[in-house]
Amino acid sequence: MPTIRSTKPDLDEQLPVALAARIARTDRASLAHLVDHGLIPRLDLDSVRALASSGEVTAKATDEPRHLVTRLDLDPMTLRIADMSDSQLEQALEGPHRVPAAYLGREVLVAVRSFIIATGRIDALGEPVALRTDRRGREIYARTIIISLETRLTDLTDRPPKAAGDHRWLGRRARVGTGGAILTLEA
Repeated sequence: MPTIRSTKPDLDEQLPVALAARIARTDRASLAHLVDHGLIPRLDLDSVRALASSGEVTAKATDEPRHLVTRLDLDPMTLRIADMSDSQLEQALEGPHRVPAAYLGREVLVAVRSFIIATGRIDALGEPVALRTDRRGREIYARTIIISLETRLTDLTDRPPKAAGDHRWLGRRARVGTGGAILTLEA
């Protein structure tokens, strides 16, 4: 008589990516990207529940000027974010970016696939450099930025228990519009 095996996954060990993404209310590509970067060490039920309860953070009326959200898009095959030091992460954020000079000194939230992994401040802006020319022949300028990180999260499922100050941002999702790599946090 043949042995009957269960095809049901053991949810205590590891969840399939599609099921984990549905529970965490995100898409499979974003979840796989976070796992590849080492920001989610295991896809077990507790980790996915922690992601699902992370909530979305928006700007408050008292946050003037609003925080800037820097999207970090690195290839996990070359360097994983969990393995990067703070200085390597700051260097990856340098740019060039299309930002105005008024952004100097503003608070920055570093996000990977909309999840905030670090907070910091823009310490310095470089001089404008011609990045490219558009269809009408106008030059598009960009600047390098120097960001100093203040707090950092290496595991999205292990958020700080005290949600005060800069720690209230970590591990949560940022609501931003579409556009460049540096955007203001939406209300």
